[in-house]
Parts: sequence; C-alpha cells; structure tokens
Amino acid sequence: MITNTKRKVDTIDPEVKDTDVLVIGVGFSGVCAGIKLLEKGITNFRIYNKSKGIGGTWWDNTYPGAVCDVPSHLYCYSFEPNPNWSRIYPAQGEIKTYIEHCVTKYGLTAHIRHGEKIVKLMFDEIAGLWNVIFEDGNTVKARDVINGSGGLHVPSIPDFPGRETFKGAGMHTARWDHSVDMHGKRIAVIGAAASAIQVIPEMAKIGKEVFVFQRTPNYVAPRKDREYTAMEKIIFSKVPFLAKLYRWFIFMRMELLLFPVTKKNSPRGNKIGNLIKQYMRATVNDKNIHASLEPDYKLGCKRILISDEIQEINPNGILTNTGQLIEVDAIIYATGFDIEKHLRSVEVIGLNKKSLLETWAVNQEVYQGACIAGFPNFYLVTGPNTGVATTSVVFMIEQQVHFIMQLIKRAGREKLISVKQGAQDRYNDVIHSALKDTVWTSGSKSWYIREDGRISTLYPYNGRMFRKQSKNVNFNDFNIVHNNDGQVTK
Repeated sequence: MITNTKRKVDTIDPEVKDTDVLVIGVGFSGVCAGIKLLEKGITNFRIYNKSKGIGGTWWDNTYPGAVCDVPSHLYCYSFEPNPNWSRIYPAQGEIKTYIEHCVTKYGLTAHIRHGEKIVKLMFDEIAGLWNVIFEDGNTVKARDVINGSGGLHVPSIPDFPGRETFKGAGMHTARWDHSVDMHGKRIAVIGAAASAIQVIPEMAKIGKEVFVFQRTPNYVAPRKDREYTAMEKIIFSKVPFLAKLYRWFIFMRMELLLFPVTKKNSPRGNKIGNLIKQYMRATVNDKNIHASLEPDYKLGCKRILISDEIQEINPNGILTNTGQLIEVDAIIYATGFDIEKHLRSVEVIGLNKKSLLETWAVNQEVYQGACIAGFPNFYLVTGPNTGVATTSVVFMIEQQVHFIMQLIKRAGREKLISVKQGAQDRYNDVIHSALKDTVWTSGSKSWYIREDGRISTLYPYNGRMFRKQSKNVNFNDFNIVHNNDGQVTK
C-alpha cells in the first residue's frame, strides 16, 4: 500500500480544446511532466494517452514475470518516495499502482484523455502554435508539446518467413494475450535477454516443454531479490531520512560500481564479466551446454538478442537452419522494441514545413536528449542518447523534465524557443566522441548500434553528469523569438 494519498484540486475546463501545453503519454515521463507543470503554476495542459489506462510501459507489458531490473526505491520519483515497496525489484503490477497513485495524489486525473492516439503534429509558423491531429481526425492547438511516450512500447518482431501461417498462439511479450492458457503447452520463446529471462521461468512452471531460441548467449547475473520485511517498511515510513539515504546508497552503488563497466577495456568490467561466467557455470548443471550459454563478447556490449537460428515458421512450429522441425502450441516473441519506429510513430512537421523524418534521415540528433533544431516549443523526454544502463530511467526522466520546465517558463505564452543548430551539433560531437570509448563500440552487434556503427540511444556518461548538464539551461544555445500579432520576430 502507498501512503500519503491526499489529492490536489483539478483545475482544467473539460470543454476547452486548445491548451498551453500538450503532453503525450501517461507513463513515468508524462506523469512527471504533469506534476511539474502544476508546480510551475501551469494548469491549462492536457495529457493524451493512446492506451486505455495509466502506466505507459507498465500498462503495455503485462507478461508473466514482468519485473523491473532497477531496485524499487530508486525506480520512483525522488519527490514521491514509496516506503511500502514489497520487494527489492518491483513487479509490473506494483509499479503500475505507484504511477496511478501519483496521478491521483497530484490531481492529474482531469487532465488525462485516454484512448486518443496522436498521428501528426504540424507547427503553424504564423500562429506560433502546434496543430495536433488525432487518429479520429480531431485536432487540438497547443503552444508547447512534450512527447513523453517512452521507447518500450513498439514491439520489434523479426519478419520470419511463414510467421503468419502458424496455427497456434503467437504474441510479443508487450502484447500478452491473457486469454491463452499456457498450461501443458509446448512453448517456444524467441529471444534470450531482458524480457525473455523473466518470462521463461514462468513458462517453465506451467508449460509441458519450453524451447528457447537465441542468437548469442547473454550475461545473466544473480538478482538477489527478496521481500522487504514489515520492520523495514515501518522504518522507511517513520524515518523518511533513512529511506532517502537508502535511495542515495542504491544510486551511488550503481554509479560507482556499474558505470566503470561501460568503459572500453575496463579492468572492472573484465573482472565482473568473469565472475558472472563462473556463476552461470555453477548454476547450469549440464556442462555440455556451458559453451553455448557463455558470452564471447565484453560485458555490457549487448542487451537484447534476436534469434537467427530460425529458418522459417510453419503452421505447426519452427523449422531451424539445421532442418529440425520443433512443433509447438505457442510462440512468444521476446524480441525487444523498435526504438527508431517509436521515435517516428508520430509525424512531426516543424519550421519551413520540414518533417522530423527528413531531419533525422541521416542521424537522430537532439540537444540534451530533449530539443531538436527547427522544432520550436517541442520537447522529448528520454529522446536519443539518453539511455543509461547504470541508473534508473525515472532519475533520467526527472532531470529532463526539470530541463524542459525551464524552457517552457522562459518562453511563456508569447515566445517560441528552439535550440540553435550549431549548439546541437556541438553537443552531439561531444556525445559521440565519448561513445567511442565505451564497451558498446567494442565490436559486437546489438540493437542499439546501427549498421554504420553510430549509437543513437545511449548516453556515454553517468547519471550525475546528466543531472549536472540538465540543472541549468544555457539560453545562449537557443533562439528565442516573440510571436507579435501573428508575425514571428526576434
């Protein structure tokens, strides 16, 4: 149970279609943006959600075993701690409940519109407003747009030959079909990384047989999860300082122990990698499969893997490259997400009628992960090059929302603000130069490395550096213009 549920007063007129700030998504990013808008005294805003409920990633991903890989006391807002987390690593349902709690407590309910999918954003240079077009044809005008839709909601499913002919049940982990009873079934799981290692044990408990298809082995370290005791919860609740100190300890432990692993040729990374391999050998009794399960790349180089051992899928199951037909009743695609498709899921037209698709034709470049040159008063939360494997994404979201709020307040209701192209270029030169010194560029292939070797998802530094960069805006890096009687002037 989450404590302190006093609700603030909702202040939006349900009949008003136009809005000062329009927020996309009602996961951690969108909810954080809404809370901070209210703190800044901005009440005329709407949060639009294509799904039918609150939670974002944690609304979509309901597969058995879905759990967070960041400790619960860090996987929440710093301004809204939860002393009653049930365990060290929270499960999907508990995280979703926490986000719902935040929506209620901070008075966001009346600002949210569910089941409304945005398909296009067009900037009106005369009016200085964004025209927001929905799937049903309705439109809304907004002065500022914050895209907080997140990246883990557009499933990536390889185009295996014959996939559509399979007669059994087929589903991606992010589109779990709860009407399918997996008990006693022969189940194939394609993929062997983040979601796969969570869903596979659950399927093993109830399935007749479970077949796992992987391209490359992955590092699997012990989670060391456990429930919090009743006494621990009482202490976290009665002594908030200790809860805050515990959160700080988790944060710093990840910063100091895990961040060095991301560096190329890291001695710590080599040591930890060897320890994990020893753990994996000790865990798997069958020595004959140790070699097939042991990674031959540097720790941290990969995360999500896709099987290439599959020749085709036919009505009865999966045909491997060796010619073996494995008959199954259900196929689970634990194959990750299409990050680039997510970033292009909404058509965005900025200055000079130039689309975001054209702007990103070569490289997906942003400034501070939030701003794009040529797109005034338009902001991303967890945009390109904000992924940090050594801290909580919720921490990163808070820093970005803080950064965005400074820009929105500076622009006010009469000005437009957009990052200068030169400033954006300089920022990306620094980011991509630093990425060359990370383990992610050590030679292995992974979903976050493009064919040309460029990385558009990951951030090369740690959480503390990102917080420092986001703390104060350098307004010299921005064009700020005034919308005067329909004419945009400097």
